[in-house]
Amino acid sequence: MRRVVVIGNPASKRVDLFQQALARRRWPVAEVVPWLDVLADPGRLAPLTSGAFVRLESPGRDFEVEKQLLARGADEPDDEDPDAERITAATARELPFEKGRILYPRQWYRGFRAVLRELAQLDACWLNHPADVIELFDKRLCQRRLADAGVSIPAPLGPARSYEELLARMRETRKLRVFVKLACGSSGSGVVAFALGRDRVMATTSVELVSRDGRWLMFNSRRIRRYETHEEVAALFDTLCPEGVQVEEWLPKAGFRDGSCDLRVLIVAGQERHAIVRISKTPLTNLHLLNERADVEELRYEVLAEDWDAAIGDCRKAATAYPRCLYVGVDFAFAPGFGRHVVFEANAFGDLLPGLLWHGLDTYEAELAALETHVSMSGS
Repeated sequence: MRRVVVIGNPASKRVDLFQQALARRRWPVAEVVPWLDVLADPGRLAPLTSGAFVRLESPGRDFEVEKQLLARGADEPDDEDPDAERITAATARELPFEKGRILYPRQWYRGFRAVLRELAQLDACWLNHPADVIELFDKRLCQRRLADAGVSIPAPLGPARSYEELLARMRETRKLRVFVKLACGSSGSGVVAFALGRDRVMATTSVELVSRDGRWLMFNSRRIRRYETHEEVAALFDTLCPEGVQVEEWLPKAGFRDGSCDLRVLIVAGQERHAIVRISKTPLTNLHLLNERADVEELRYEVLAEDWDAAIGDCRKAATAYPRCLYVGVDFAFAPGFGRHVVFEANAFGDLLPGLLWHGLDTYEAELAALETHVSMSGS
């Protein structure tokens, strides 16, 4: 078996589950290179990655890594907004830990992108190529790629850098219900479902706004909040939008059990493997927000075969739009009645689905099985 190298946070659940899958498939234990080491000296990876399968894991859930990525992004150019707010590398390294705080996501992404560009130059057999991960992490770039591939997506409204600009976009396009998402956020961070009425507004989100020293700070929370005054909503979007957002039409989702639902489908080597239904009584369906899971076979009884095949076909097209990725998690939803569907996102790290099996294999084992088939067919 070829050597396996994992770039990740050693204590993360993701790394542990992947190592367990390697053991079950009788692969060698992976050599884990911490993100902190990569950020300190990406060049040290060169002798490790040559000829190896290399897996990129999410750098999230490690505050020291987050600070170093912010520091790396301090001097990186911002092509979209050269005047975007930024902090110095020294300030980034001294940031205090505050649970749930959303810290300069625009700058974080610039740092992450810079490191991935360096990693892309290494001689390695990437499971998911760094150049594709860069694009998958920017919802605006990803949605354009999916649209070009013929995937059904929500209608984009274009950029919005403030609350007033967002309102203008909505009125111009006559889209009075939209999702506003941090362009480079993950796990539901910075996602807002926003409805504009004649006399009222409502923004539903997991973002908690906290006023400090005359400015607003954003925190992630598991408690869904509703902001219902123009003053509150203006504060929310005037804080969120300068970090870069994807604005798209908010389409109603099909009802299932006691809520509305969408699905996460894992595509491995171009084929659908694991799938999970996510049910929520709010517009946000992320499972970490304590929403309900359901078996996909239960949902399929509600969907005509041709409509199911069309939706899964779009998921495959979304994944194969990134041909250098072995696996991609794709999020989609059916409209009420289960006829139409739209694909919301494609995720480079969308395979963390603990306990979910496909033909007896968890997500990581399915990926390794696909690699085994590739090696067997190619003879290398």
